[in-house]
Amino acid sequence: MKPTTFVYTLCAAVLAVACTHTPDAAVPAPAQGWRIDNAQSAIHFVTMKAGQAGVGGISEVQRFSRFSGGMSNSGQVSFDVDLASVETGVDIRDERLRTMLFNVKATPQANFSAQIDPALISALPANGARDVDLNGSLTLAGQTKPVAAKLRVARLGNALQVTTRAPIVVDANQYGLKPGVEAMREVMGLNFLASAAPVTFTMVLNAPR
Repeated sequence: MKPTTFVYTLCAAVLAVACTHTPDAAVPAPAQGWRIDNAQSAIHFVTMKAGQAGVGGISEVQRFSRFSGGMSNSGQVSFDVDLASVETGVDIRDERLRTMLFNVKATPQANFSAQIDPALISALPANGARDVDLNGSLTLAGQTKPVAAKLRVARLGNALQVTTRAPIVVDANQYGLKPGVEAMREVMGLNFLASAAPVTFTMVLNAPR
């Protein structure tokens, strides 16, 4: 069984590569803004567990498949991640994450918000790219914490592609989710279950219409 202690990852942070799902009841992007293309975007996170003391840990890649939002023409970034869309490849593990860790009935979404200088986007030439360091906030389980993201923004025709240059580490303990992590560790009979997970993403945003 593969635990997953990402909280986030939200996502952690902004904008990501390869899903094929339509978001359910997620917050829309601001009017006239750049909108996330869910079909060409993805958010992944890595979890680590160990079954016995002294045994090397196992790292596994997981993902969220539904998210929505985008960036306004004034540079306001906001997107939601549907926590119930967590996918680990094992149904019972997905269900434990939804109920024991994220408690999706009470807090079904994580939200990331930030402000970016719109001049950085308008100055991008066709097929050009630049590195951007973005400071924002992540709201998860009713807790809002600052998040820093190192991103690369590229213009691809009438779209933007935003990818993480380095993983964003999200710690469940900072969002009051330590009891959920411990409950999962016990029910899975593990010696160790990490409370923090690195998050990466690639997001494609379609141009305003």
